[in-house]
Amino acid sequence: MASDLNNALPNGLYQGGTLGVYNGVRIKEQRGRSGVDTTTGTGTAQRTWLVSGSESPQVARAALVDGPVLIDQYDGMFRGSLEYDIGPSPDSWEFTAHYSAAVPDIGGYTVSIDTTGGTILQTASYEQTRYAIAGKQAPDFHKAIDVQDGAPQGVQRIIPALKINVRAKIPTEFVYSPMRYSKLIARLTGTTNIASMFDDEFEPGSLLFAGASGDVVAEDPQLTFTFLASENATGLSIGGISGITKPGHAYAWALFDTDKDSTTGLLVSKPRAIYVDKIYGDADHDLLKIGHPPTVSA
Repeated sequence: MASDLNNALPNGLYQGGTLGVYNGVRIKEQRGRSGVDTTTGTGTAQRTWLVSGSESPQVARAALVDGPVLIDQYDGMFRGSLEYDIGPSPDSWEFTAHYSAAVPDIGGYTVSIDTTGGTILQTASYEQTRYAIAGKQAPDFHKAIDVQDGAPQGVQRIIPALKINVRAKIPTEFVYSPMRYSKLIARLTGTTNIASMFDDEFEPGSLLFAGASGDVVAEDPQLTFTFLASENATGLSIGGISGITKPGHAYAWALFDTDKDSTTGLLVSKPRAIYVDKIYGDADHDLLKIGHPPTVSA
């Protein structure tokens, strides 16, 4: 099993000599470790090794990746890339690993969010206060908003909106083939979750899968999946109509009647019915295998 064999010095560099040997290839810490800390959780770091004993970069890379030196994680961050260049001799190679807090481990994921809010056109208010000019009475529009020529114009309202970007590294065994997995992503895009997701934090119907981006490579692809979250609601009251149930991504709208206000005799708009339309189909988002660790040993 891999183990970190180097001994840190007070200046952050490492003891001279060999860190490890793998199939006759020697691995040595070349320039110690460096990094950048941030207050936003987006820190980075890098480590550099000199790998010698083979003129083949593939053999040298295998010695570093599969050998006794731990390179996949450092300081709570994950290895995102590994670059290499020819070393000081024909049989040596210099490898530099770049680490990021935003790169998940295989079968893991990281989350970034955006809660700047969405908007809807709302035509009926939760509460309405009327003020009339002296000597006149304000008609009761039954909470219809901005009624002009007998029709409510409504107002754009900011609503709770949670956009979730999940960066995940999917184990190779769940990909089958890059094209097949890509087709699966496409089929699931524009659907809501049929079962609870992410440790049951999101109940069925509250997550809308908006698609994914990234390179679907054959081995452990790292992709960014985008979800829109909206809570399911029950017991709503809109325009005097109560007992309304609205799934998070359903669309609710009101049908208005023209009625005569009993006090003023003026024509007013009054909600007659509330409709809740389901506009997205359901699907099993667990098929994406986000957060599923590999079950097949490497």
